[in-house]
Amino acid sequence: MTFIDKYHKFLEKYKIVIIVIWCVILGISVWLGPKFLGATSSSFEPPNGSPSQLAEEVLEAEFPEFANETSLVILIRMKDENISVINTEVEAFCQNVTDITNEYSDQTIIISVLNYYILNDLGFITAAGSFVADSGKSMLFVIDLKDEEDNNTVNDFIYYLRDNIASMVNEDSEFDAFLTGFRVMYIDMNEVTKEDLALMDMIVIPIAMLVLAFVLRSLKLMILPILSMGISILASFLIMYPIALTTNIFSFVPSIMMSLVIALSIDYSLFLLTRYREEILKHNDNSEATKQMSQHAGHTIMLSGLTLAITFLGLIFFPLELLSTIGLGAAICIATTLIVNLTLTPALLLTFGKFFSKLKWYRKSKGIKEGEFEDYKKLDLANQARSIWYKISKFSTKYALVVILVIVVITIPISIQVFKFQRSIDFNQILPRGVDSREAYIAMQEDFAPGQVMPFYIIIQTNETNGLNTPSFFYTAKDLIHDLANETAVYNESFISIVRIDENELPFFSSMQDLLDPLNTGEFAVIYRTIYNKYTNEENSTTLMEVQTPFDPWGDDAESWIKQTRVILERYEEQTGYKLYLAGGSTVMVDAIDKVYELFPLMISITLIVVYILIGIMFKSVFIPLRLIFTIGITLSFIYGLGVLVFETSFLNNVFSPLMDVHAFYWLVPIMAFSILIGLGLDYDIFLLSRISEYRDKGYTDKASIHKGLYKTGNIISFAGIIMAIAFSGLLLSKEMVLNQFGFMLCIAVLVDTFIVRTILVPAIMSVAEKWNWWPSKKPEPTKDENHVEE
Repeated sequence: MTFIDKYHKFLEKYKIVIIVIWCVILGISVWLGPKFLGATSSSFEPPNGSPSQLAEEVLEAEFPEFANETSLVILIRMKDENISVINTEVEAFCQNVTDITNEYSDQTIIISVLNYYILNDLGFITAAGSFVADSGKSMLFVIDLKDEEDNNTVNDFIYYLRDNIASMVNEDSEFDAFLTGFRVMYIDMNEVTKEDLALMDMIVIPIAMLVLAFVLRSLKLMILPILSMGISILASFLIMYPIALTTNIFSFVPSIMMSLVIALSIDYSLFLLTRYREEILKHNDNSEATKQMSQHAGHTIMLSGLTLAITFLGLIFFPLELLSTIGLGAAICIATTLIVNLTLTPALLLTFGKFFSKLKWYRKSKGIKEGEFEDYKKLDLANQARSIWYKISKFSTKYALVVILVIVVITIPISIQVFKFQRSIDFNQILPRGVDSREAYIAMQEDFAPGQVMPFYIIIQTNETNGLNTPSFFYTAKDLIHDLANETAVYNESFISIVRIDENELPFFSSMQDLLDPLNTGEFAVIYRTIYNKYTNEENSTTLMEVQTPFDPWGDDAESWIKQTRVILERYEEQTGYKLYLAGGSTVMVDAIDKVYELFPLMISITLIVVYILIGIMFKSVFIPLRLIFTIGITLSFIYGLGVLVFETSFLNNVFSPLMDVHAFYWLVPIMAFSILIGLGLDYDIFLLSRISEYRDKGYTDKASIHKGLYKTGNIISFAGIIMAIAFSGLLLSKEMVLNQFGFMLCIAVLVDTFIVRTILVPAIMSVAEKWNWWPSKKPEPTKDENHVEE
């Protein structure tokens, strides 16, 4: 007995058990699966051994209050720019926010509450002024919180604060108040992810299902993809839920998983059920039709799914949780979808065969009557002659060299744009459009120093007790600030340190000692001692400089500044013997990106080698995997080049206004898209090749195998591509630009691959190669042409 015979007997024997097991899994998944959405995170660890990891470790050891602190910022902005923000209405609002903060049930998470009025009442006039914009139209209210890992109390406080602000500020108020901060932004990202998933449920899934119904033309068979999709989504989320409790899973991973499951589940159902329908129409009984479905379509989706899962698993080896968890989530949802379709679908068909095998709607729409095979043969040949895909394959094989040349020449102008590729770390690309936290963040960059919310930290270790209280350290620190201000994009005023406060630089070391004298009760001395105690460790051996950059610390300017600053810090280490570190801001992100893009060429090489080996073994051919890599390369270069035109130029700015704020790909998109685009190219290629190979094994000529293979699969591949494009179009509806970019690349790639590469280019190349397609394996002598129909 062959493997398929054994597998089919297993399914027939245990079909009821399989159905019951999946029902139990579904019940548990409905209970626990949705909890995965609330267990995602917005943080990730720096790469091992990177400068940011060393800096974060020192920051945690020497200044734990900075490492475990998060700031909530309320931006108060006057609606009428001619009215000063310093007024009685704003003062009353600030007092109310202070009161509700002090009344919160868990005071252990609240470190400090600061605003213009509090500092002004304490006599810190200069410090109070820094909370008001130079224009006088806006003001900051800052609440610092303890941000311990998995501290849901912070989230609860944010909801509490938001609700109270909403009740205090309305349309009649003279000002607007927006709450922002890193944790607030994360909550907004999480909420938008849930909205995106709901949008997919309401719009994308129904449309995809309507297209699938049009192809299958059987309401009874439609039950199967609906079941497999629902179970696959919930079971995937169920598996990811405990992982999310122990690992940082980024907030948009569920959206990516959802899109993949919708696309692949419908795709796999389409491949399986159209083959099942074809076998039923050949007058095979239900059991034999299910067996043939598993043997051919089942074999195809298994190989395609495994290859796709393996390409995603390659992301796990990146030294960044954000990418590795995306790879893990994608691989899990692919594997789950594959298992559901290879077990539950055939088990249901075997159990309820009489119900599913009627196909009355399809027979009626195609004019197929239940009769002898000869009737089916005549109808099949007539349909073949009329088929657009049969005609395309005839054209592609007849003018093969011309077709190949034209496609390559057309794609080159777009493909070469990939050499202009630029990456971006712009935080606004992952923040949802239209939410208050994003609008406030953008407004803050206009009215205040953007680095005020998420500053950088320079840590200086003198390696000796009281090493900070020496003239040599004092003048070294002043020189460092001057050099950074002269050589990079920051100013002297950007620093808060023990040698400089706002615009006031301590001129001499003796001035520092005078201010530290507890008998000195002047305003400046009191402020200085507060800063000294905050920015030094207990041994007075290590200090921290806060850098409030004039540019967005999570914007593209930050990356070059970080690298320039590290060069200067290394220079000072050599000159002084001190240890200097740069932490905070986007330092972790920059190191992660550098490491990821350093490993990206290796990932591409390994992926292509794995694909070559798997496809080579699958089809026992040397040429087929080479041809496949070539055609996938055309798709990839075209899509990446087109992406550069869309997201790095003003090509479509008038069509989609949010593109006006985008000048490069978000750094994560090309990495994520690579694995999926490879998988999608493999998916349809394997489906087409499997059918061509099947005909060639039955003794058809090379060209007849290509013609009949495309005739039998062209319609299915086309609708599968349309359905998959519809599934991924849900990402285009997201409020997050990173998902818009991702969705654009996937939708266009699917359509290009479906209607150009697989249906036109592949047949042309295979017709040129002829017998070399299968070398070194041997195929039977050709005895049949395209006018022969298999029973």
